[in-house]
Amino acid sequence: IGNQACRTKLNRARYIALLLNWGNNFNIDPVERIKSAECFNMDEMNSMCHWVRRKIKASENDMYVCESTFKARCAEIMEFFNFLRRRFSEKRRDNRSYTEHVEQQLYDLYDTLTNHASRGYPKMRTGYSHAEVQALLSLVDPLNPNNPFQMRVRERNHLIITLFLETGIRLGELLSLRTDACFMENDIEFGMKYFLVVSQNVYLDEDPRAMPPDAKTTSRYLPISEGLAKQIDHYIMNGRRYRKREAQRAPAFLFLNSAKSPKPLSTSGLHKFMKRIERVGNLGKNTFSSIEPHRFRYTFIENLARALNLKSESEEFKKIMRYVGGWSKTSDQYKLYANKEIVFKSHLALQKLNEDSILMMSAKKH
Repeated sequence: IGNQACRTKLNRARYIALLLNWGNNFNIDPVERIKSAECFNMDEMNSMCHWVRRKIKASENDMYVCESTFKARCAEIMEFFNFLRRRFSEKRRDNRSYTEHVEQQLYDLYDTLTNHASRGYPKMRTGYSHAEVQALLSLVDPLNPNNPFQMRVRERNHLIITLFLETGIRLGELLSLRTDACFMENDIEFGMKYFLVVSQNVYLDEDPRAMPPDAKTTSRYLPISEGLAKQIDHYIMNGRRYRKREAQRAPAFLFLNSAKSPKPLSTSGLHKFMKRIERVGNLGKNTFSSIEPHRFRYTFIENLARALNLKSESEEFKKIMRYVGGWSKTSDQYKLYANKEIVFKSHLALQKLNEDSILMMSAKKH
């Protein structure tokens, strides 16, 4: 799991901890059950499913996680059990009979888990509305007198939000960006093109963060506009240098925290920045829904799907979405990000249907 992103590893740890908490609550040792090949009876499997489906902060009216989260939890738990099976089988003389017995037990458990998965409700994944985006950009504008942040991080904050909205960059990718990440290339047909080099964090030896961020994928080029390239360059030459010698001595990651002796911006620091935007922006009014880094990615994909103006079934549409989104050449992950585009097209279709109905009624009257 060395090449996996930090968030992926943390989620895996959370899901395994969830399983172990279930065992502690019901006086069951899941590890010992796999070791002894006793595994779980039907009541225990149903109890495990119910426990894994529950939200960490469940309420009476909102008890369960969405179907995709439940499936992700189940997949990691099954992977954990299979890891234990492989390890314990190596230490047994009768490893063949042990393996066959435990495999059958785990197959029954997996069957029970997947049967419960259909009971989850689908979660609509959407980005921010146009009004939210405009209010957000206005709030973090460095020249806005109501900007709640210190002068030394205002340009940084505005650039972070712009990068999220215009590139759909992942959180780990953004925090791993270096000061030399932006480059340009002169093309005969298209003229000057600008890119961001997004790569895994290979500078761990100089990264002081307790939980260093990491990109989910290997190195890739993100196309950016000339305006965004100039904004990045201006931030490096001015916003970052505004921090003076302390910033020059910091590791060459693009974004630094707000401390007087700056260090690279951490994941927790970015989340605090987002929560402050949400808190300040909603004072006395309900301007923003939950401000989370990943929702910017949904916003970007939705806007891109609309701007392409191509049929979602076309190969050109799929290739562009996969490339810009950083997915594999066969991935259909982009479909999960285009829910609002489907709603938008449905709205246009219904609007046209309504207009046609009005025309038909008008024709009958005449």
